This record gives sequence, structure tokens and C-alpha cells, in this order.
Amino acid sequence: MTPASAVHTGPATGYSGSKEAEPDAPGLFLGPASTRFKVFADAASVRLRLVHPGTREVRIETLEKGEPEEDGFLWTTEVAGDWRGWSYSYELDRDGRTLADLVDPWAPLVREGRGFVWRDETPVTARPALDPSQAIIYELHLRDFTRDPSCGVRADWRGKYLGLAQTGARFNGTAHATGLDHIRELGVTVVQLMPVHSFALPYHPEYEWGYMPTDFNAPHAGYASGVELGAPIAEFKRLVSALHEAGLRVTLDVVYNHTAEKWPDRLRGMMALAPRAYFRFKPDGSPWDGSACGNEFRSESRRGREFLLASTERWVREYGVDGFRFDLMGLIDAQTMRLIAERLHAIDPTILLYGEPWAGGPTPIEVNAKGKQRGLGWGVFNDDFRDGARGEVFKPKEPGFLASGAAAARMKGAILAGVTTFADDPRECVNYIECHDNHTLSDRLAMTAPASAKFTEQQRIEMNLMGALMLFTSQGVPFIHSGQEFGRSKDGEDNSYNLGDQINNIRWADKAERHRLFVFYRDAIRLRRTHPMFRLTSGAEVKRAVRFLDDDLSRALPPGVIAYLLEDVTGRDPWSHALVAFNGSKDPAVVPLPDPPAPAPAGARPARRATDAPPARGWRLAAIDGHISDDGRDHHGSYKLAPHYGAVLFVER
Repeated sequence: MTPASAVHTGPATGYSGSKEAEPDAPGLFLGPASTRFKVFADAASVRLRLVHPGTREVRIETLEKGEPEEDGFLWTTEVAGDWRGWSYSYELDRDGRTLADLVDPWAPLVREGRGFVWRDETPVTARPALDPSQAIIYELHLRDFTRDPSCGVRADWRGKYLGLAQTGARFNGTAHATGLDHIRELGVTVVQLMPVHSFALPYHPEYEWGYMPTDFNAPHAGYASGVELGAPIAEFKRLVSALHEAGLRVTLDVVYNHTAEKWPDRLRGMMALAPRAYFRFKPDGSPWDGSACGNEFRSESRRGREFLLASTERWVREYGVDGFRFDLMGLIDAQTMRLIAERLHAIDPTILLYGEPWAGGPTPIEVNAKGKQRGLGWGVFNDDFRDGARGEVFKPKEPGFLASGAAAARMKGAILAGVTTFADDPRECVNYIECHDNHTLSDRLAMTAPASAKFTEQQRIEMNLMGALMLFTSQGVPFIHSGQEFGRSKDGEDNSYNLGDQINNIRWADKAERHRLFVFYRDAIRLRRTHPMFRLTSGAEVKRAVRFLDDDLSRALPPGVIAYLLEDVTGRDPWSHALVAFNGSKDPAVVPLPDPPAPAPAGARPARRATDAPPARGWRLAAIDGHISDDGRDHHGSYKLAPHYGAVLFVER
């Protein structure tokens, strides 16, 4: 693990994603007196075009062809002199056709469709210590988060790398923190950035989520506020440092499953250089489209796998990032994911790896689905939690547990982090109710209620409160979407990837208007961080610790209610037991309370069963009806839950 005093800097040779120790790896290598260019291409000949950004002087070099491979050749040239700041591109001849202005997939800096020879030595503050069991992930889109003029961020930094790095920002001069200070106040431990690698904007001139990637190894230039050539790299590093200094880990949402290229007429990089080395093709010559975006990356090929291994390592070593969320991870073959996990965990075993265990369409490979990750070092999104809590994602009027008490059995499996179904370890399970895809929770609840009985805003807030309590007390890794903590709406839009600022910007006025909701999220996160029993570290611990009142203890529960007993099997929690209950129905519900255990001697392991000892004391409240608070009373026999609310009761050690 990286020592706390360490900093990340680029290697002296100028890191390109490859290592000098791997002589057949593509990339850009800056030496003391020359620069070496290597590219993998299926071509009859390849040329390098260097252009000075000021004088427009041009230098053209022919590359030498290496040994033949199944899908192309490695081409190399070494050019004497210092070429930093020059743009470079490739052109090739294949089948009687010349393709020009091709961008190097390994380029460290890309601006306006040109790769640049560049070295950046900006140091990055080392990552804070964090065990994966302590991860609480907060997803945000860089532009959305600080673009609202009311956010208090410097005008020239709004929606940029440095806007998120700024501290001291407040909503309209009030005491309500925004930006980075808001994240710190909330108490999450990991910030997940939606794509910051270079991406195309095919559907909007200024705004995109970033899921049409162009250059996987270069920070997106549009998020830089400075005009200096290397500003995208330097400013992104400053952002990572600011987050680390705030005690936060940083994961990147990476879209390695496809590119913005289109076969055969929209070619700019990988698909032009070596299409069959980097993409999956059907026998009829058309690309597979398991991404539903036009193509799918061939992770299992030699050169495809090499690229993913080196690219992820580059972001960790050069930029100090702390992990990755893999978009449509189902399209990355399980063997490649295993190798990525092994390589990155050799650098730091606490690096977080997780992704979507599904594809967007038919694919020729076996999908890297839920269950493939068992014991191999990465996690998967738990759609059982999402669909159980809010209803099936593609059935927008179907209610879930929060709105109706439905899907209780599915929610029980989700509460256990899938350790009875698809996971060996709760850290392999990422639980969520809302993310950038599909409707926000607030919008979904507004659509779910029947027309004859629309939920009021207060009722939607109550359901959000209960969802937060479920999320932060369940086993597994909790994940929330920015603005979920104060009822974010996108005006009913479910796929706002190109709908611009009006729909997508975080409206910081919502935090002030729904401050009670924010406070509950903050306090529920604090509750989770205080109590190890809510974040167990093995499937065996989860199975020993959790007993559902109805299924395991034969206690009858009203319809639409989930209640379970949670024992501290770690011996480290201030509580010996907790009782967690949720009422998803529209009616009040009475939950039976088992007799609490007798106090355990200091340092002793708590009793295995809560019913083994006579009732010597009552249950105390930690959370009830949307508040994290203790009413100062002991509770025996039963507890009455209001509709769409949850409760946590406890017994101190």
C-alpha cells in the first residue's frame, strides 16, 4: 500500500501507459535526447506526422515494421531531439487506401483531435487509507456539480476540474456548503467521477456525460479552465490531490467497452489502426454491438488486453486514482478483469474495482455477469437492491418496496449483499437505488404512484429517507448519486446524457429547501461509519450476523415489513445487537421486539442468540421516522412503525 507520506509523479521517462521493460508495447516514450513512438497497426506502411503548434513546422517519419502478428504489426521509430509540445498523428496505407490524422490510443494529452508529446511532473498527494469495507461511493458529473451560478464556485472554474477542487464554496452566500465542502460534510469516503477521459460530443455542442470515449489515456480537455497546453493533465492532478487531502478516495468511471468510432466511415484511432485487434467483428465483416453504441472492444485479444492493463495502471500510477467503475463491465471478459485486479492490487490491495455486470446487447463472448467476480478482486452493481427498492427499472410505473412494501424477498437478499446468491464477500456487492442512468429516485416515485393517489412531496421524502436508511444499514458497499441526498429531480427525464445544464445541473437550492433530508443522509452515513456491524467483511460473517424475524426467528410480521436482528460478530462494535425494521406499506405496522440480550462483560464475545437471556433491559432507538436520534427510553415487546419509514434499535455492549 502507498505510504501516507508518498506522492504520485510521472516516471522520469514520461509515462504513456506502457513500460520500457516491455519492448513490444505501444506508446510514447520520452528519453533524454530522443522520443520513441510505437503504434500497433494493421497496415502496409505507417508514417508519423509531427507539427509544431506555433510555427506549424512539419516533420514526417516512416516507422519500421515489426514481426507479423495475427491482427497487425508493431511499428516503431525514434526521433532525435526534444519534441515536447508538438502535436503528432499517424497515417497508414491499407488495401490501397490512405488513412490520415489518426490519434494515438496511447497519447497522454489530446486537444482538438490531436495527440501531443507531453510530460507532466505535477505531484499528486497520496491516497488516504481506506479499507474497501469502509467505501461509501458518491457519483458525480464534473460539470453538473459546480455549474450552477448559485454554487459559490469561482466563475471561471464552474463545471471544471478546479471547480470541484475549490474549498469554501457556499450556496448564495448562506451557510450551506456546496462542491467539495458539501461532499466532506456529507461524510462519504469515495468520489466516483463520471467519465473524465477524453470523449466526443456528437449530440450536444457543449454537454455530454462522456460515454462516447475517444482517448482513454488523456484527461478531457473541456474540463480544464486554463489555456496552457498541459492544463488538462495538471488540473486533473490538482483535483485528485484536493480530494485526497480532503480524506476522499477517487474512482473513475471508465468506458472501455466501446469507442465513439463507427465502422467503416468514422475512424480516428483504434478502429482505423488495427480494427480486428481492438474490436469484435462478425463473420459478415460488421462489428458486434454489445454496447448498443456501435461497436464493442475486444478485451480478450492480446493487444486489447494489453491496452486495458496498461491504461488502468497508468491512471493509478500517473494520476494517483484509487479505482475504477467499469461501464458495461459485462463486455470485458472475466480473465482480463482478473488480470487487471491482480496488477492493480499488486500496487495497492485497497484499490476499488467494480462495474456493471451486464451488456447492452448481444455479444459473442460469455458476459462477465454477477457471480463471475467471486473471490477475484472486483465488485458488481446489485440491481436487486435498485429494482427491489424502487421497482423494475424498465417498468417505470411498477412500485418497489419503498412505495408499496412489494419485493420484500428480493430486498432481503439485497440486504445480505448477495452472499446467498452471487457474492462470496459483501465487498463484492455495490448497493444502490439511484445512479446517473434512469430516473432519479424522486422522479421515479412521482411516476410510480397510481394517478388516483399521487404521492405528495412529503411522502416521496419519507420514502427517500427510508431508502437511505436501508442503503446505509445493509451489508455491501453503498453507492449514491449526487443530489439524491436532497431529492434531486431531472424533470422526469430518465436519460439526460445530452440534455444540457438546465436538466442536469445540481440545483443547490434543493439542499436548502430539503435540508432535513440532507441531514438524515449525513447522519445515516455517520451511523454506518461508527458501527462495523453494518459493514462486515466476509460472507460467513454476514450469514452469522443477520437473522430475519420472520424467516429465521418465526416472528410474524405485517405485509410489506422487513425486520431483522443484527449481531456484532466482530467484537468491535459499541453495540452488541441492532434490530433494523422497515415498513414499505401505506399503513402503520407493529414490529415485535425480541427480548434483548443480557449485557456482555467487557471484552467478551456477545451471546449467539438474542433470545437466550432473560429480558434485563430494553431496546434503545438510534433511528426512527426519518431522524437519527435516541428518545432516551427502553422499548420492550413491540414497536410501531409509521408508513414508509424505518427504524434502528440497539443494545449497547
